[in-house]
Amino acid sequence: MIQFLYQYVNKGSLRTLSFILAAVLTLALLFNFNFFSTQLRTTNPLLVLFILWGVVCAWIHGMGFEINRTFWKVVFFPYFGYLAFLVSIVLHYS
Repeated sequence: MIQFLYQYVNKGSLRTLSFILAAVLTLALLFNFNFFSTQLRTTNPLLVLFILWGVVCAWIHGMGFEINRTFWKVVFFPYFGYLAFLVSIVLHYS
C-alpha cells in the first residue's frame, strides 16, 4: 500500500511543489525569526516538532532522494509533510 501511495507522489510536479514549500517555509523561518519564534513559543512543542518534521519531509522529497526501505518511506512520507504545511498555515493565519 505504501509503495503505491509513494509512487503516486513520486512525480516531478509534486517534487517541485515540495521543494518550493520547503524553501518558502525555511526562508520564512530565517527572515522572520523573531516573529516565528514568538508565535511558536505559545504553542505545543509537539506541534512545533511536527511542523519541523514536515519541513524535513518536504526537503527530502523535493531534493529527489530515493528512499529504498519501506520503513523510511513511511517516516518521511510526503503527505505528512503537506499536512504539516497545512497545519502551519492554518495556525499562522488564525
